[in-house]
This record gives sequence, structure tokens and C-alpha cells, in this order.
Amino acid sequence: MLLAPLVRALVAAVLVAAPAAAPMTGAAAPATTLSDAQPRTESQPVWVEPATAHPENPTNPLAGRLWGVYAGPQDQVWRPWTRATGPTRDALATIAERPRTKWYGSFVPDRSIRSTVTSYVASTQAGNPETLAQVAIFRMVPWEARACTRPTTRAEAASYRTWIQELAAGIGTAHTLVVMQPDGPFLLCAPDRAAKSELLTWATQTLSALPNTSVYIDAGAADWCESGTAQESFRCARILELSGIQYARGFALDSTHYNGPVENIDRGAEIVALLQADGYGEKHFIVDTAKSGRPTRWPDMVPATRKDLRNNARTCTTRAMKRCVTLGIPPTPRPADPQWGLPDAQRAIAAQYVDGFVWFGRPWLFNQADPFVTSRALDMARTTPWTATGPR
Repeated sequence: MLLAPLVRALVAAVLVAAPAAAPMTGAAAPATTLSDAQPRTESQPVWVEPATAHPENPTNPLAGRLWGVYAGPQDQVWRPWTRATGPTRDALATIAERPRTKWYGSFVPDRSIRSTVTSYVASTQAGNPETLAQVAIFRMVPWEARACTRPTTRAEAASYRTWIQELAAGIGTAHTLVVMQPDGPFLLCAPDRAAKSELLTWATQTLSALPNTSVYIDAGAADWCESGTAQESFRCARILELSGIQYARGFALDSTHYNGPVENIDRGAEIVALLQADGYGEKHFIVDTAKSGRPTRWPDMVPATRKDLRNNARTCTTRAMKRCVTLGIPPTPRPADPQWGLPDAQRAIAAQYVDGFVWFGRPWLFNQADPFVTSRALDMARTTPWTATGPR
């Protein structure tokens, strides 16, 4: 994606605000004004050692703490990994031992969501209350394509409110990242958009009011702001404005698509500028990198078989293969660090506005939903271009 005018303007503003780099003698050096421009490699990944925030983003709530890794039966990867041995176990550890976002939806009953999330958080924190847990809220009914044809009933709306209140009680004071309603663009096609907007805004406000919870509302992806239309960023911004962005830390990009971090940072920069212009202040965002090791536009992705959907993209089986899915940059609250290889323009944006590269996508699951498919996970673990701290 070429930098649009809004992106260029935001990059210029970021670079003007940043301190100038020290002059270099001899051969010309690449221009950069990032305050942490000198090469830096984290001594340990963020699930082993806390990472400091970029100086340009000192309020980043995801930095300065461990990112917890859940180990238990709520996670589809956990049981296959614990039962595996040898090279298979080592390969699956590339997923199982990294922080991932747990999705919760109507498949967890209203009466059970509080205890379920409490158990999940406790296991993820492993006795350290400062550790970050991650959840995605996929609770709106109906959603996805059905949201375009059927309104939410009064009983479903009442159940939604009960469920969110119970979820909030289960989270309590835990340090938690919440991705609100993945596949956000479906809100724009709903015949009862206003009613769904009211519910989503209330849920965003309720969860954001928790003392240590940071909410990021799903805004689509670099190549998806509204189903079946031109993909202008104002459509992504509209999703957020309808979902309570005034209460949230920010927004999330690429929950189910396969774009790379560069394209999503460009899209995010445009959305940030639009929200600022609309009076919402400075918002931040996160980008899913679980499945962007080989960045691919949605229309170009190849399904695993002729009978599959693009949700079940074919996996990369070699490191040179294209139009396939493999693991991307590991989870980190320091997306502008040099080892991730971003161009200078996107590094500047990431340092100030991107709170983290987060694994809230789930490409190792069939249709990114269920069940876990060992062969998919092994293919991606073996072909990813990234290690825990940089490129292979």
C-alpha cells in the first residue's frame, strides 16, 4: 500500500516531534530521527522478561510487564503440545510457549463466563499479578454474515449485557488486553446498526472502566474496512466511532486477514489521523502478526483446498512459497525495534502509536476458529521467517 496523504502528514508530524539523530561522518547514513535509533536487540522475549516502552509512547499499557502464556485446556494448542515429543514438540512450542489472545463468545454460557475467565487469567498470570493476560470478545449475536440479515433480539441483547458484566467481574483488577469484537466491519452492514452500536459502546465503556484493562476495538484490516465496498480508512474509523472509541485505548487491525505490519501501520496511521480530526484525541493501536510471515492481500490468498474458504488459507511449506500463511513477528510491545525490519516511515509511526504486535489471530485453527490442526501448526512453525528476537 502506498502512503496516502494522511499517512504522509502523520509521519511528518512524528518526525518533526522526534529528537534529531546525531550527525555521522564519512559515508552517508540512512536518515532517521527515532530516539532509540541505535540497533537494539531485546535480551529476552516479552514472555520471559518485561520490555520497556518506546520513549515516543510512554503510556503504553502493554510495556513494562511480562506477557503471560496460558497453559491449560481452554487453549486448543495446549493439549497437542503437551502430548507431543521430540521435534514435533519443539516445533509446536513456537506457538504454545508464546502469548496468545484467548477468544470468548456465546459458546461460553452467561452463567460460566465469570469463572472461566477468572481461571484463564489466574493460569496466565501464574502468581504474578503484574503479568498481562489477553482476551478477545466475540460475543455479539448475530455476527459476521448473519449480522447483515438479522437484527439482535431483545433476549439476545439482554444476554449480551449479562455476559459482559460477568466477564468484567471475572477480569476484575487483572492487567488485561481486550480485543473488542473481531471482524468489526460487519457492524456496518447490520440492519440494526444503531442497536448494536449501543451495545458495543456500552461494553467498551464497561470493560475500559476496569482499573487495569486496555480495550482495542477491532477496525478491520489494511485491506478491509467494509465488506463489498472500496476500502477507505474513514469506513474503519466509522466502525470505531460506532463502538465507543472514546472510552477505549485504541483499536486493533488484522484479526482475520493476512496483511503485513507495514500495510497495517499505514492503515492505522490514517485511522489515527481521522479520529484526531473528529475530536477523539490521540488513539493507539495493535496489529496482529500471528499470520503475517508472508504478507498477502485477502483476494490473493489461496485456500487450503478447493472446498475451503480463505479463512482456512493454505500454509507455507517452504520459506520461499508465496500466497500462503505462516507465523509473523513474535508478540512484542516494542514494534519499532530495528530487528523487526520496518522501513523508517513505519518505524516512526509504530514507535509512537503502535502499542504492540500481538498474536490475536489464530491461523493454526481450522477456519481460524476450531479445531486445532497439528499439520497447519507444524508447517507454519517450520517456515516462519522469524525467531523470538529477530529474523532467521
